Amino acid sequence: MNFRAHPFSLRQVQYAAAVAESGGFGSAATLCGVSQPALSAQVSKLEDALGVQLFERHARKVMLTGKGRELMPQLHALLQGADGLQQHGSVLAGSTDLVLRVGVIPTVAPYLLPKQARALRALPFSLHWLELQTHQCESALATGDLDAMLIADPPSSPSFQSMELGFEPFHLLVPAEHALRGSVTSAAVKSAELLLLEDGHCLRDQTLNLCLIQDSQRSPYRATSLATVVQMVAADMGVTVIPESAVQVETRNGLVRALPFEEGKVGRTLRLIWRSRSPLGSQIKDLGKLLRI
Repeated sequence: MNFRAHPFSLRQVQYAAAVAESGGFGSAATLCGVSQPALSAQVSKLEDALGVQLFERHARKVMLTGKGRELMPQLHALLQGADGLQQHGSVLAGSTDLVLRVGVIPTVAPYLLPKQARALRALPFSLHWLELQTHQCESALATGDLDAMLIADPPSSPSFQSMELGFEPFHLLVPAEHALRGSVTSAAVKSAELLLLEDGHCLRDQTLNLCLIQDSQRSPYRATSLATVVQMVAADMGVTVIPESAVQVETRNGLVRALPFEEGKVGRTLRLIWRSRSPLGSQIKDLGKLLRI
């Protein structure tokens, strides 16, 4: 073990990571709660200590150098390790201030979480939920900005551990007066104009892949939320696919109807995912038990 003093501080590493994430010294200073000159000076000291220029400084933007890009994963790993040390200490000390930061995709958050609100409040730790798309959750989990994520895709990294929460069927959502009744096959969607969420939402990809309707008539409209898509269906602008957990909420006004698919595996598997080496694994598993569907 090397016990010599290092020529840089953890705070300097945090400042550099903030610059890389925000793309500028001013925005990084705001994130870190310090003045821009102070942050800039500390990043320069870190560069001197490492003997490497991390950033190209231009009048209107800041870019990572090639060597900066190579070193940034190690800087993030150092910060992640420090967070893990602090969290592990809190767990061992039985801290009542323990907070889990959990990312959740937009097509799950408004439907699953409210149903479990009372049980979630009874957990012996606090939860901070962040509604993010899948790729944003994965990035934040990898850098340590999240402790776990609730998504509908398998783990994207071998360093992630996951717990399956259950399979959720999909339903075809149609206007209230639509001719289709009862259960339907995915082939029935091809005869209607399909309304989709914008790119980046996993429900969009799952709708196209799991329902095998890549050649369906796709509406040119794109929405950022499922609630908006539902309103478009109610206005008879097309049909869409929604998860079962959304059916009760989105059909309550009587303007749309949800039809189950005859195929047994048209749907998605929800998963709670975290870093394998997280000291919060036990708490995250307790959370997962409450969220099972």
